[in-house]
Amino acid sequence: MEKMRLQCLGAGREVGRSCFVLETDMKVMLDCGLKIYQPGGKKDMFPEQYQGPLDGMILSHAHFDHSGFLPELFTHERTNWYGTPPTAEITNLLWPDSMKIMGEESPYSEADIARAQKKFVPVKYGQTVHVGKTEFTLHDAGHILGAAMVEAEWGKRRFVYTADFKIGETKMHKGAEPIKDAEVLLIETTYHSREHPPRGPLEKKLKTEIEEIIGNGGNVLFPAFAVGRTQELISIVRSLMPDVPIFVDGMGKDVSKLYRKYGGYISDPKGFENAADTVVFAGDRRDKADATSMPSVIISTAGMLQGGPALSYLLNMLPGSKMIFTGYNVEGTNGWRVMNENKIILDGNLLEVDLPWSYYDFSAHAGRSDLLEYIKKASPEKIVLNHGDRIPEFQNELQAKGFEVYAPKNGDVLDL
Repeated sequence: MEKMRLQCLGAGREVGRSCFVLETDMKVMLDCGLKIYQPGGKKDMFPEQYQGPLDGMILSHAHFDHSGFLPELFTHERTNWYGTPPTAEITNLLWPDSMKIMGEESPYSEADIARAQKKFVPVKYGQTVHVGKTEFTLHDAGHILGAAMVEAEWGKRRFVYTADFKIGETKMHKGAEPIKDAEVLLIETTYHSREHPPRGPLEKKLKTEIEEIIGNGGNVLFPAFAVGRTQELISIVRSLMPDVPIFVDGMGKDVSKLYRKYGGYISDPKGFENAADTVVFAGDRRDKADATSMPSVIISTAGMLQGGPALSYLLNMLPGSKMIFTGYNVEGTNGWRVMNENKIILDGNLLEVDLPWSYYDFSAHAGRSDLLEYIKKASPEKIVLNHGDRIPEFQNELQAKGFEVYAPKNGDVLDL
């Protein structure tokens, strides 16, 4: 039987810094991310160091916990890396911004980013590329713009890496189709113990809350990730409320341009274009001042309130305003502090936040039933779990169903 070895360098029994090396007749890295906002500092941020040259690298999508460490590879690697065209363009925005934020602690330089950009090879959904004798095909993951699941075939062997995916339909994506008959399935488990609520009733509830806040003369602040969540909120809020003023600030402005450029990668490009045409992309002080001078909806980075324009809006909103979170807040971030302590850290100072807030689960990840559905349809001989907390619990559950299941730690090597 042909060789298959998988080395876990990140996302082993944790969320963040996803990084694996698949070894067949060649060695290909799958994702290369960072784990941010960790109390342990650098040692908890970076994936494990891989020893030896690579024959290629495949990036599933641009979110920083999957892409953030990739330029560091090109301090010593000269191989090509593969991904969808929108993924590459989004990383071209994220990497320089991250380098500026990390300053002297950045693991890579502008020169490393430039080298990485030159080594990119674009791959569309359904397209196959060869690395050695192994064929790699990318499939729509239903997660964010350009996000892909990775299918690898060589000889009689078949391997699938889901990366982050979502089966259910959202405003931006139709949802992923499970890749069937995978011999080995490397699958994310972010929400293996949780279901996500149906979008219809959730959006109806959101509309009622926004109407109440706007009716009371306040602002609605959505702290939002630049990639994916900002664009989905533009579509959701505009579809719910055709006339409410919407202001968008932060890097989400530039990413939204890419959503328009790569309309073929989303489910309703015309709908998003129409919605985006009706919002104000805050470009100067006047736009920012206008946002908080009238009842309005403000969508701004950073999603976890770790910097970005959202912090300045937070401190200058009208009476009767409210903040609405729609994504996960890592412990230790300002978003987490607001939700647990009603505080933020700004310029080194701990400040009280008296602004009320609420939370809506608009996750772009698979929920528990999605994970089980994917596994059932893929019908794998072996399952490798990653990108989740309390993974051994899910491992035991799947083993009880008769599956051969692995839950590697960072640094583990699986001979499959």
